[in-house]
Amino acid sequence: MKKLFFLMLMSLVLTTTVSAQMSQFKALFLYNFAKNVNWPSHSAGNDFVITVIGNDELASELKSLAKLRKIGNSSLIVKESNNADGIEDSHIIYVSASQSSLMPIVASYQKDNPVLLVAGKQGLCSQGAGISFFTSGGKLNFEVCPRNVESHGLKLAQKLIALGSLVQ
Repeated sequence: MKKLFFLMLMSLVLTTTVSAQMSQFKALFLYNFAKNVNWPSHSAGNDFVITVIGNDELASELKSLAKLRKIGNSSLIVKESNNADGIEDSHIIYVSASQSSLMPIVASYQKDNPVLLVAGKQGLCSQGAGISFFTSGGKLNFEVCPRNVESHGLKLAQKLIALGSLVQ
């Protein structure tokens, strides 16, 4: 019985550690995405805003990163939401895997805004995401759809496109 409890506890600790580590990686990816997108001058403000829909752990990691880093000369502001409402004035909107059904709604609401839509689930480029995360062989990767990004008036750096899996 003690062995079973110990194994279950270790499994929980490892799962939590992997989840936290994945959130750290995603936060760093989002930060680097921000630095490798040409943003229209009219979208430049005092703050650079990333809105996270449905992932408290990722939002927390981004807030920690925001204390240490900037995007160009702009302070990094992290907002959280659990739905597609009230996410105006964002530069990046991340839609978690658990909220992936919201991607078409978010894409529709944001169609005329200079915003990078990032999904936490593979395959959401077909629903409007410019970038979608996925894991392969235990490594975090992303697919990128330049057409979706450009439809928002943004341009990706070639090195960012080269690092991702291109989706048309």
